[in-house]
Amino acid sequence: MTGFFLLIKGREAPHFFEIDIYDDRMEIYSPGGMPDGSIIQDKDPLTVPSTRRNPVLADIFNRLGYMERKGSGFGKIIGGYEFQNNYDESKKPSFRSVRYQFTVVMPNLNYNVPRNVPQKKESNPLEIQILNMIKKDNKISTEKMAMTLGISSKTVKRHIKDIGIVRFVGRGSNGHWEIIDD
Repeated sequence: MTGFFLLIKGREAPHFFEIDIYDDRMEIYSPGGMPDGSIIQDKDPLTVPSTRRNPVLADIFNRLGYMERKGSGFGKIIGGYEFQNNYDESKKPSFRSVRYQFTVVMPNLNYNVPRNVPQKKESNPLEIQILNMIKKDNKISTEKMAMTLGISSKTVKRHIKDIGIVRFVGRGSNGHWEIIDD
């Protein structure tokens, strides 16, 4: 098992987030249960209304492109699994809560998979962020993407090349990005 802690300090007492990584799963522990005191195991996660515990932090993550919209997390986690080749109901992500803790268990879809099963290429988080930035602003420069992501523009250009479905049409500030759909 590998694991690490993330300490977030705010106006209230410090909060510890723990991520434990095992061969067959990853478990993420977060302080605090459901805001209304209910138990997530008793609910369908896709119908749970979203409540932001820290609206300021949520707004910052939204502006940085790390969070899309309020209430999309459960659906993204579950949906991301359901479309993978190795997915079956036994490897569905699970959510648990008690009064003082919320836990997400994300099974490793590649654990004990026979070698002859074709694997989909994993999405690179940077490439997803780059694509999202281009979708929001097709005139965004590689320099602005690099500054937003905290990487070099050369790295952005390399990832754009790896994505393979993005091209720049025109020149300089008069040009724009196009996403090529097959």
